[in-house]
Amino acid sequence: MTELPIPTVLSLSAVSVPPSVKCLQFSQDGQAILLTKYAVYILTPDTGVSIELSSVIKQAPDSSKSPSRSTRPLGWLRTMVEFDRSLAHQWPNDSQEWGAVSLGSLDPSLHAVTLSPSNLTADAGCVLALLNSNLELTIWGASKNLLTGEWIRASRPRRSAPCSWAAKNPLSAVKTVLRDQSTCIAWSPQPHWGREPAPLVDASLLAVGNRLGSVTFLRYDKAEKRMAAVAETQVADRWATHLAWSAWHVPQDGTCNLGEAMLACGTADGSVVVLTVCQTLDPKPTFTKFTPDHALGLSIQVDDERISGSDGRAITGLQWVNTPGRSAILIYHKPGVLHLWSASSFGASEAAWSGSRAFVLRTHKRSVGSSALSPASGISYIPSLDVAVVSLSDGSFYVIQKLSVDPTLDPPSPGSIQPDTLSAASRSVFVRAEPEKVSYKDVDRIHGAVTYDGGSTFMWTYEASRPTDFSYKHDAKHISTFVVAQLWDEDLDERVLSGLAERVGHAGSVSGEAPLSILRPLFLHLRDSSRIARLHPRLLDILYRQPPSGPDATIAVASYTGDWTSELSRELRRSLATHIFGWSSIHSQRMRYAVAVFCQKHAEAAEIQQKFADAANLFLASIRTHVHLVLIRHLSAISGPLSLHDISFARRTIHQATAAVATAPALAKEAEHLWAQLPLAPHAVSAGMQINAASPAVGINHEQEGDRMDELCPACNGTIPLQSMDAESAVCTNGHVWARCCVTSFLLATPMVRTCVGCGRKALLPPPAPAWATPEASSSGDANGSVDHPDARVGDSQAPPAHLLYPPGGVGGLSNSARFVQDLLDATRRCPFCGNNFVVLV
Repeated sequence: MTELPIPTVLSLSAVSVPPSVKCLQFSQDGQAILLTKYAVYILTPDTGVSIELSSVIKQAPDSSKSPSRSTRPLGWLRTMVEFDRSLAHQWPNDSQEWGAVSLGSLDPSLHAVTLSPSNLTADAGCVLALLNSNLELTIWGASKNLLTGEWIRASRPRRSAPCSWAAKNPLSAVKTVLRDQSTCIAWSPQPHWGREPAPLVDASLLAVGNRLGSVTFLRYDKAEKRMAAVAETQVADRWATHLAWSAWHVPQDGTCNLGEAMLACGTADGSVVVLTVCQTLDPKPTFTKFTPDHALGLSIQVDDERISGSDGRAITGLQWVNTPGRSAILIYHKPGVLHLWSASSFGASEAAWSGSRAFVLRTHKRSVGSSALSPASGISYIPSLDVAVVSLSDGSFYVIQKLSVDPTLDPPSPGSIQPDTLSAASRSVFVRAEPEKVSYKDVDRIHGAVTYDGGSTFMWTYEASRPTDFSYKHDAKHISTFVVAQLWDEDLDERVLSGLAERVGHAGSVSGEAPLSILRPLFLHLRDSSRIARLHPRLLDILYRQPPSGPDATIAVASYTGDWTSELSRELRRSLATHIFGWSSIHSQRMRYAVAVFCQKHAEAAEIQQKFADAANLFLASIRTHVHLVLIRHLSAISGPLSLHDISFARRTIHQATAAVATAPALAKEAEHLWAQLPLAPHAVSAGMQINAASPAVGINHEQEGDRMDELCPACNGTIPLQSMDAESAVCTNGHVWARCCVTSFLLATPMVRTCVGCGRKALLPPPAPAWATPEASSSGDANGSVDHPDARVGDSQAPPAHLLYPPGGVGGLSNSARFVQDLLDATRRCPFCGNNFVVLV
C-alpha cells in the first residue's frame, strides 16, 4: 500500500486524554481545541497566519520511515488553558445528601469542553465553556492574543441562588444542588436568518445538562462579559449525560423570522430525548434607524417520543450530521452498536429515510486490544461521499455508507472507502510515528478524531499502550501524540477546486466564522507549489468568477440631525459593524483576496506570482471601495453633529475616495455629495494634519498646491504629503517610515496597536468604553461561591487609559474629540480587508 502523507506528528509529554467524540474539535476562529485531563490545548495551524511565526512548532515522522513520499510538515502555534485542580465549590456545604456527592472532587480533572461561535466577544473571537469533574462550569476566553497568549476565566454562570437555607428545607436544597451540578454541555451554532446585511445579533445558546435531569439554556452577554440563563426545561428523572445540537433551519422565503434546531439529550439510563428549540427574530425600536435592531424570542418543546429507550447501556458518543435537502441525522454510539435517527421532514426528497436504524459493529483485529465494544472517539461526515466515519478508542474506524439515502455498513462498490482500509491506514500511521518498533501487543488508543479538510485528511490524538503490561503508569509517563494524516487516496486537485468554488461562491457572513477557519482545508493542500503551478489557471478562473461587486445601492443609512449622545454612538457602532462585515458579497471578496495572497506566497514561478498578485489587488480595491462607501454614507447621515476632528477625518476619507475615481466613479460621486454637506473646517484643526479650509469642491485637481492635506512626522515634524499617501505605509521628507492604521489610515505612532493574524495589517486599539457603557464591577460571589477576576474581560484588548493611548493633540491624527473615529475603531473588531481576528502582541 502506498504510504500516505503525514504532515504532523506532535508529541505531548505528560498528557493524558480521555476518549470522547468532542475532546478534539475546531473553533470558528480556525483553532484546534484539544481537551486533556488537566488542560485544554489550543493549537492553530500556521497556514494563512502571518504573525508569531517564530513560535511555530513543526514535527513530522522520521523521513527514514517514509522514503516513498516526502511531506512538508504542518506547523502549529500553541497556547493552553491550564486547570489548577483547585475546587471552587464544596458541594457538601450546600447539602449532606448522598445524591449530591461529587466523586470527581477526589481527583479533580477536566471533563468536557464546548466552543461558542466566533465573532462573539469584544475582539470578535469565541469563548470556551469548560466542565470539570467536580461538576463546575466555567467560561474562558483570550485576553489579548488568541494564538499564543493567555486565556482567562471570565465567570461562572449564575443559575440559582446559593443554598443557605439547606437546613430548613433539605429536600428542596438537594434538588437545587443537583440542578447546579453540571454534567454535560453543548453550544449551538448561529442561525442563518437569510438577511442582507446579516443582523448583528447573537442567537447562539449554551445548553447545560445537570444531575436533576434538566437542561438550562444560557446566552453570552457581551456587555457584562458573562453568561445569563434564558430558559430551563426538564427532560428526564435521570442525569443528563450527553448533549448535541443540530444546525438551525430557517425558512428562506423572506417572510419568516423563525429559526428551529433540535437538541438531543442522552441520559444516564441510555435513553435519548430530542428537544425542539425555536427562536424568533423580532424587530426592536431604535434611536437613529441607522440599521434595524432585533430582539430574540425563545420557545422549547420536548418531543413525546424517546428515540432510544432506557436499556441501561451507556451512551459514549452523540452527534448530529447536517445533510442538505433533508432533516438532520442523529448518530449515537453505545458499546458494540451504532444507532441512527432522523425525523421525517416536509419537502425532503423521496429517497430520504426517517426513523431509527441500528448497526452491530464487527471487531477489526489490528492489535491485542482491538474490540468493537470500545467507546467512540470521533464522528465525522464527508459530504462529497455522503459517508460518516466513526472511530473507536481501540484505533479502529467504521464507515456508514450512503448516510442520507440508505445507510449501511456494507461498502456499496469496490471503489468505496473500506473500514478495514481506514483501520489499517491509521495503524500504519501509528507504526511510522512511534520512535520504537511496534508489535501486535501495542495498542494505539485513539482518544479523539475529526476530519481536517472535510475529506481524507484526518486529525486525531492517540496514546500508545500495552495492555499485557500491568505495571502502573503515573501521569508524568503518559505521552499523547497529536497527528494529522491522510487516510485514503483521493484526487486532491479536484477537492481543492470544488472546495474553493463552494467557499467563495456561497460565502455567508452571518456565522461569524473567520476566513482562516473557512479556508483551512484549501490552505493545507495549496502549500504544495507544484499543485499551484498545475492548477493556477483553474484557480484564477474560480477567483475571477462573478466579478467583484458590492451592495452599493442597498447600503441605506437614515439621516440623523440631533446631538451626539451615547445612544447615537452605540447605534453608530452597530451600524458600522453591520455594513462593514455583514454583506456576503464582501465576505466572498475577502476570502478571494486571502486565497490569492496565499497562492502568490507559495507559488515558485514569478509569472504565476504576478498573476495572483494582480488578482489580490483587484479584490483589495473592491474591499477598500466598500469600506470607504460605508464610511461616507455614515458620515453623510450624521454630518450635523460632527466635531471639528470628525470633519478632519471626513475630509481625509473624501480625499481617499476621490483618488479612486478611475476605478470607482460612483464612490467619487458619493464623496462629492459628502463634501457639500460638511461645514468648512478651520485651518489645521488637528495637530496631526494641516488642512487648507479654502479648498474648492471635490472635483478639483488634488495636485494643486492650495489643496494640500499634509501630516506631520511624529519623529521630526517633517511633512508627509497626503496626496501621495500609500495605503499601507508613509514616508516623511526626512525618510522616516511609518505604518498606517488599516481602519483609519492614521500613522501608527504608538506601540499600543493590534495586528491582524491573517494579513499582518495593524490598527489602533479601540478606545476604552465610556463610563455610561462600562458595567459596574461585581464584588459579589457567583453561584459557586467564587468572585470573578476583576480583569477577566473576555475578548477585551485591555487598552490602556485614554490619556495614554490618545493624548491631547492626538496620536497620528486621532484625538479624544474624534468621536466618529473612536466609534469606528470600536466597530471594526476584525481586519476590514481579510476579515480575520486582531491580536495584541505587546
